[in-house]
Amino acid sequence: MTDQTKATRRDEVLFAFYRDCASPTVDDIIRWTKRYPEFADDIRDHAGLMREWGAGTGDAVEEEISEQMLSRAHSRTLNAIYRAEMASQSSGGKQATFDQLLGAVGLTKPELSKSLDIGRDVIAALFNGWMKPPVGSRLTQALLDKLRVTAAQFDWAVNYAVDHPQVGHAKASKTPTVVQSSYAEIVRKSTMSPERISYWLEDA
Repeated sequence: MTDQTKATRRDEVLFAFYRDCASPTVDDIIRWTKRYPEFADDIRDHAGLMREWGAGTGDAVEEEISEQMLSRAHSRTLNAIYRAEMASQSSGGKQATFDQLLGAVGLTKPELSKSLDIGRDVIAALFNGWMKPPVGSRLTQALLDKLRVTAAQFDWAVNYAVDHPQVGHAKASKTPTVVQSSYAEIVRKSTMSPERISYWLEDA
């Protein structure tokens, strides 16, 4: 679940909590925090505010909280739609290859490698379809941020590259072959320093 989705879900839960428990009791709070443990702190804070407001404003609380929750939920929904549209536009509104995604953000492979401080050979292996999934989580997250794509777009690009690998250079009279290796194997054999290799393998 993304931060944006979690925030929207939190507002929905808090709004439902208010509608179900306009004057929350201790039992109400315990029941709702057990039902939604990921929002337990928000529910407790919200319950405290509701009890304070309810003690002094009566029916006005319902209108104030309802408007507040609806406004926040509406705003977050619009932001989520905007970000989804931007992500879609960055790849031409469709599934895209790594080279297309890279072009959409105006970077070259060497520039991408340098910005991430990772070996060019690792990026080349991924983009050329020589890296068998899964890709290490640390590199995946870094590329999601740099390429400004969703996890689904990234996974599609990985699978496309693996299904359409670039043929390596032929040696002497031998026919060019494609050798696909795991993420860990490629990182270990890269030209990076031992420290950088350890870094990129940490969450593999």
